[in-house]
Amino acid sequence: MTKRSQDTDEQGHSLYTDFGAFYPTGHIVVAFERDDDGRQVCQELRTAGYDQGHCEIHPAEEVAKAAQGNLDNTGFMARWGKSAAAVKKHLQAAQNGATFLLVYAPKDEDAERVMSAIGDKPILLAHRYHRLVIEDVREDEANTHMTSPR
Repeated sequence: MTKRSQDTDEQGHSLYTDFGAFYPTGHIVVAFERDDDGRQVCQELRTAGYDQGHCEIHPAEEVAKAAQGNLDNTGFMARWGKSAAAVKKHLQAAQNGATFLLVYAPKDEDAERVMSAIGDKPILLAHRYHRLVIEDVREDEANTHMTSPR
C-alpha cells in the first residue's frame, strides 16, 4: 500500500504526496514559458466549466520553494522511483521562471481538453499523473509517452 496524503499549504492549496514527493494523481502539471499563456489557458478552462480548485495557477517562486522543500524532505521510495525526478524537472522549470498550471484531469477526455486549450503555446513540460505512472504529455500526440512507473 502506498503512503499518500492530501494536506494543504499555508494558502490552503492541496498538496498531494507519494512517499514524500509531490504526486497529484488525476492532475496535469504544465509549466508555461510565459505567465500570460498559463493564465489565459486557466481562464479558458474556467470559462469552460472548471472551478477554481480544479484549475490553479502557481508562480515560479512558489513552485521553486515548494519543489525544493519537497526534494529536501523526500523519502527513499520517492527518490528510488520517478516521483522525485519529476519534481526536479518542476524545480528546474520554476528556476527558469515558468508559470505552472495544475489542472484536475482524471479522464482521457479531460486531458485532451486541457492539451487542446494549451494549443501551440510554448511549454517547458506537461506531466499527467496517473495512479502508477507519470506521463509526459505534449500537444503533439507523437511526443506523448509514459515517463515513469513510480
